[in-house]
Parts: sequence; C-alpha cells; structure tokens
Amino acid sequence: MPYTLYNVYGSPPCATVRMLAKHIGVDLEVKNLDLFKGEHLTPEYLKLNPFHKVPTFSDDGFIIYESSAICYYLLRKHATSSDLYPDCPRTRARVDQALATISSTIQPHYFKFFRPRFYELTKPTPEDVEQFEENVIKGFEHVLGEGNYVLGDKLSLADLSLVAHLTLVFEVPFLNGDQYPKLKAYYNRLKAELPYFEEVNRPGITGLSTLTADLK
Repeated sequence: MPYTLYNVYGSPPCATVRMLAKHIGVDLEVKNLDLFKGEHLTPEYLKLNPFHKVPTFSDDGFIIYESSAICYYLLRKHATSSDLYPDCPRTRARVDQALATISSTIQPHYFKFFRPRFYELTKPTPEDVEQFEENVIKGFEHVLGEGNYVLGDKLSLADLSLVAHLTLVFEVPFLNGDQYPKLKAYYNRLKAELPYFEEVNRPGITGLSTLTADLK
C-alpha cells in the first residue's frame, strides 16, 4: 500500500516531501486539499493534524506532520545511505540547521508576505517588499552560502527545501527576481538539474500565477 500525503499544490513544504519521495523512489498517494474551501479545517482532517496544516503523511494509519519529520521518516525507512542526508554527524547537522532555519526563522516572514497575495489578492507595498528582502531573501542567501549547494558541492535535502521555497519568489509575479541574482542562478540551475522538479512544482506555480494575475 502506498503512503498517503495530504498535499496542497504551491506549498513549499509539501513540494519538499514530494521531491524527496521522487528522488529516493518512494510512491505516494497524493490527496490534494483546497485551503480556500477550508478542507484543512474539517473534523476528519483535524483528527489527522490538529494544527490544520500541510503536509500530513500517513503510513497505514501512522500519522506524521511537519515536512522535515516526514522527510526524515522516509529517509530512515527507505534511503539510510542517501547522499541527500549523509552519515557524517557534522554534515547532517548542517542539513538539519538549514531545514530548521527555513521552517522556524524564515518561513513565518515568508508566509506573512505571501498570504495576503493569495487570500486577499492584494499587491505588496514597497514596505512589504523591503521587509521580505530583509527577513526572507537575506535569510535564503545565508542558508545557501557561497557554494553551488547548501552543503557547498553536493545536493542535499536542504536544497530540496530551499528550491521549493524559491518557486514563489521567482515564478509568481510579485517580485523582481533579477534583483536576487545569486538565488536566481541557483534556482534556475536546480530547476534544470532535478528531473522531477516540473512534475512536482509546475501545477502549483500555474495555479497560483493564474490566481494572482489581477492583483488589486
């Protein structure tokens, strides 16, 4: 029986899990939720995830939420020697640090910026953009560092998370991505390198681009 993933297209945490599953060859039964219809607030879903967020993962009734926890579970169960999460304790600590920084430090500012675009269909103000660049763009640049990947010269789980979050920066028309050349070059390179990138991310990019085509 395949695993079940409760998913929202355009959600970077969901895309991170789905890209990892593709990378290590794990099948997922994807169940898409419509947040605009409140499908994440139904009693049935709240039994799975009382925090009413996505992704949520089920392994034959064993429920996990939080994208990093789901990724760790899949790696430990199916790819213990994956290059995405090397055995070296120090290297793993760097991956863990990057994932925690994205989810705990950067992500609140990230969604504070994007949520009004999607739910209120309003354009960002110059002040919104300035705060986003200070709290999010600089954060992503720090996570990436000076190498080709978060770990320097090798792709890791941290890159799957980072590139998933960059989709909204460079694909949805709120920001001038040319102003962030380092991140843009990284994003375009990984988009070309990852054979599953388009399959996982394009539906969300298309849907959100259509939704926000005529912002107020």
